[in-house]
Amino acid sequence: MKTLSLEKIDVDFTVNINRYLSILKLQVDNLDIQEIQTVILRLLDVYERNGFIYIFGNGGSAATASHFVNDFNKGVSENLVKKFRFCCLNDNVSSMMSIANDISYDEIFKFQLENYLTKNDLVIGISGSGNSQNVVSAIEYANFIGAETIGLVGYDGGKLKKLAKYSIHVPIKDMQKVEDIHMILDHLMMSIIKGYLRG
Repeated sequence: MKTLSLEKIDVDFTVNINRYLSILKLQVDNLDIQEIQTVILRLLDVYERNGFIYIFGNGGSAATASHFVNDFNKGVSENLVKKFRFCCLNDNVSSMMSIANDISYDEIFKFQLENYLTKNDLVIGISGSGNSQNVVSAIEYANFIGAETIGLVGYDGGKLKKLAKYSIHVPIKDMQKVEDIHMILDHLMMSIIKGYLRG
């Protein structure tokens, strides 16, 4: 392991930086625009019918889910009479820990949906691999209830892409870049919907 002195660090990382950004740009350019268009329309549809949008994920995807709530409940909804009704299921740590401890970590999202979910609502599961069992279980339950389901996935899409009614797929085997693009999608959709609703 290298021992670094802050006074002596003089390394040119420009090649690494350019490589990372080039791969990211390529993936953004290859996104399926119709998948994004469809998800935007589903978000607007549930907004118009006053439904709730439940969103969740693990790790970096959990942070993305929480960020969606901020961007839509505040960023889009500010100064609108009708507000978006996003709810992030990984934000209540005590609920998640009690479900994980007493039942199963695989149930931390599904169990919460059992308390809230109706056919009028929309459920968004975020999973880089598409195979996080707690996300998959929640989407399976939402499908059973008859709610609309969306998956934000990477890699080969995994189980989530097959289960969710709609999905946006980032087909690259690199978790950081998948998560980067999921955040770009949040800001992209927020910006478009905000502009549309504010005329």
